[in-house]
Amino acid sequence: MLADTIYDHFKEIYNYPIKSLIQPGITIESSDTVSKVINKMSENDAYDVFCMENDSILSTNVRELLLGKDILDMNIRPFLSVIPSLSINDTVQKAANILTHYRVRSVPVVSKQEIIGVVPAEKILELISKKDNKWINASVVFTSNPITIDSNESLSAARKIMTSKRIDHLPVLHKGVIKQVLTSSHLVKAIIPPEKLSRGSIGMKRIRNLQSEIGNIGSTRIPQCSPKHDLNHVIQLMQKSGTTCCLVNLWEEIHGIITVRDIVSLLAVKMESEIPLYIVGLPEDLKNEELIHSKFVKALKRIQKVYSEIQEARVTIKQTRKNGQRKFYEVSIRIITPHNTFRQEGTGWDLGNVIEEQSQKLLRNLSKRAKRRNKISIRKLDAPITQV
Repeated sequence: MLADTIYDHFKEIYNYPIKSLIQPGITIESSDTVSKVINKMSENDAYDVFCMENDSILSTNVRELLLGKDILDMNIRPFLSVIPSLSINDTVQKAANILTHYRVRSVPVVSKQEIIGVVPAEKILELISKKDNKWINASVVFTSNPITIDSNESLSAARKIMTSKRIDHLPVLHKGVIKQVLTSSHLVKAIIPPEKLSRGSIGMKRIRNLQSEIGNIGSTRIPQCSPKHDLNHVIQLMQKSGTTCCLVNLWEEIHGIITVRDIVSLLAVKMESEIPLYIVGLPEDLKNEELIHSKFVKALKRIQKVYSEIQEARVTIKQTRKNGQRKFYEVSIRIITPHNTFRQEGTGWDLGNVIEEQSQKLLRNLSKRAKRRNKISIRKLDAPITQV
């Protein structure tokens, strides 16, 4: 299988220690304003920022900030979410897992409850480029038929596409031809004015920019390749131009797109992480309490395989008496992710069966959602890479 071959090919990189890859990261305070954070990102050309709150590492990035409206004077806290961290003794494979599954470009490294730096995706890209990857073609890595936008469309329309499809690169068409690529970083800089502007001019400038056309905003220095070009060639093009994506053309038409995350995802394996689970209202006199708990834990792991961004799961159980003394259960399941909360409710006489049925329905619903999202926005191989 291709996945097994790729795993063997990059095995040396999987076990490479991250210690030599650590670079300074951009840290913020959870009390900072959004505009202050954006200015800090712009000054340091950063995509991700991090902060420590109690024992957790919180993070946000450029694309997440596009989700907000009227955010200039807002506190950054609502845009922060928990992210796993690395220790100084971890390997590249763990870093690649986090980069891929959490859709970030750098992973924080923590020592003694302090963020001492980050491992950026670009450093892992350098390791990959040192291998002989000429047998891995661009067609293996790219996302086909990428979403595009016309230059006459508004910046607001571009923001809606990026946030709904969770992408950071949007090729822009001028009379049917790709002339530039609009990124989430371009968009943030265009619609969020510098903090030094007066309050009155801030509002005026933001409204004007959101309603204005994309025009020539974006980068014209985007490398291009064909589906038959090898991975080393693609990485060299991206490194030379200092960009985070490469367009794949076929017969002078855009055929696909390759991002840094696409390439790093070659090193990723499916994550097995513990998800906080809270069960409220579990009957005290229930004889098979452990069985009910373990049943939902197993269901949760199955759900995580198709929807890896689960942060927390809650099950609320209510019981009433029907037909005399017979117990009737109402079960509500809530799955929390960084961007959405999914709910599933059901009733029945047997608590174990109700939880099993509702877990299966939730699994099917999230599977459909994950498939739709993967087709459009997630850059990955056709075959999932599994650890040998």
